[in-house]
Parts: sequence; C-alpha cells; structure tokens
Amino acid sequence: MKKPGSVQGQPFVIDNCNDCTLLVLDHCAQAQIDNVSDSKIFIGASADSVFVRNCSNCIFTVACGQLRTRDCQNCTFNLYCKTEPVIETSSNLKFGPFNGAYPGHRGDLLDAGLEEEDVDGNDDKWRNVFDFNDPSKTGEKNWRLLRPDERQALWCPLGKAELCIISSSSDVVATERQKLATEERNAVVDDYSFEESKTCTPFAKDEDQKKEGTTFHYKIKAIVCGGWSIMWTAVNSVQEFCLNLFFKAFQPINKMLASGE
Repeated sequence: MKKPGSVQGQPFVIDNCNDCTLLVLDHCAQAQIDNVSDSKIFIGASADSVFVRNCSNCIFTVACGQLRTRDCQNCTFNLYCKTEPVIETSSNLKFGPFNGAYPGHRGDLLDAGLEEEDVDGNDDKWRNVFDFNDPSKTGEKNWRLLRPDERQALWCPLGKAELCIISSSSDVVATERQKLATEERNAVVDDYSFEESKTCTPFAKDEDQKKEGTTFHYKIKAIVCGGWSIMWTAVNSVQEFCLNLFFKAFQPINKMLASGE
C-alpha cells in the first residue's frame, strides 16, 4: 500500500507481482503496470496514462486520464477515464464503472486534473473502448462491458470514505453516494445546531405540533446567527473609522517631513 500523501504526483511502477493486493492511494503523474497476475490493483488518480502490459487474471480499479493495455488476458477494469480506453493484442477484457473511494480521494483527483470538468462523471469514457486489433472496430471482439449484475462492489480499502466519481450508469455507486450525501447533510445539521429546547417539543401531541416546534427552533438559530453577523459588521466599521482618524492625524507630519521643514 502507498498511503495518501506518499506518492505526491510522481510516476509509479508496479511489476512482477503475483497473487497480490496493490494499493496506490494517492495521485501520481502516470503508472506503468507490467507482468502482474492473479492480483487486485487500485490506482487512485493518475494524471496521465496508466499503461498495463502482460497482465492476466487481474481486477483493476483505476482513475486516470488515459488507459492503455497490451498483451493482457482475462482482466477486469473498474474504470474512470477521461479519454477512450485503448487495448492492443489483448483478449477477454471486461470494463465497468469506477468503484473505489478513500479519505482524501477528491483532493487527489483534483491534483491529477481528473475531476475539474464534471464531478458527476458525465465526461467519463470508461465504456468507449478502442481495440486496435478489431478490424471492424465494432467492438466486443476482445472485450465487453460488464452487465449490471456483474459490476464490482464498492471498494473502500481505508474504510468509510467520500464517493467522488459517479458514473451515470453505475447504480451501485450512485446509491452509495446518495446514502453518503444524506449522512453528510445530517452531520452538518448536528455540527451547527444548538441544543434543542426542552420546552418546545415534549408537549407536542401530533406531527403538526412537532414540525412547528422544529421550525421555531431554527428561527431562534437564525436570529442568533443574524445578531452575531450584525455585531461583527459594526465592530469592523468602528475599526475602519478609527484607522481613518489615525492616518488623517499624521498627514500634516508626513507633509512636513516631505518638504524638509
């Protein structure tokens, strides 16, 4: 495992591995993966290309600017890619939407320039595979797209994390994102809410009264926050007024010094 902050945009190489789980949980300039078999590989954010050669029976979770493969067999790619994935002299490759997340992943994606255009993944080209060895260029001679029931489960190697890349066709990941978004919204309310008044809701006898008590609670919060904002604005105005008086008082002295009197 390369943990977040350990690669910091440098090129990265993986080679000659068998029966391994390999994690690059940071942004890199590019990644080259050679001679790997029966392994599971996570590349969090590669700014340029991820070049995979002579690999077999592997499962990849990759976010990159470009994916290139050569001489690969029986591999699955869970992919976010800003350009068309390219395969060459490869067979039985399968492609599905990106399925990985870890704490700090969004920052790594931004550092690699992968999320700036569309955070919802609508610029994702994971399904637009180009096969150099398919003369007809009709697709799926040496590769195919994963069916929805074949797609990989969400992979969070460091535990619960924010989901940053959402493909419009990734039902599993989209559902997880929706759940996380709900949790985050609730967390924001908890973090910034005042202690609930114990005189508003305990006497509510129906749902309407409960809603009214909650509305009253948020009105009190708005008044308090508004009062702080007004007071802070007034303090700033007083500071600015005093500074102006101070500089005006020294203007005659500055003129005398400038004239040599």
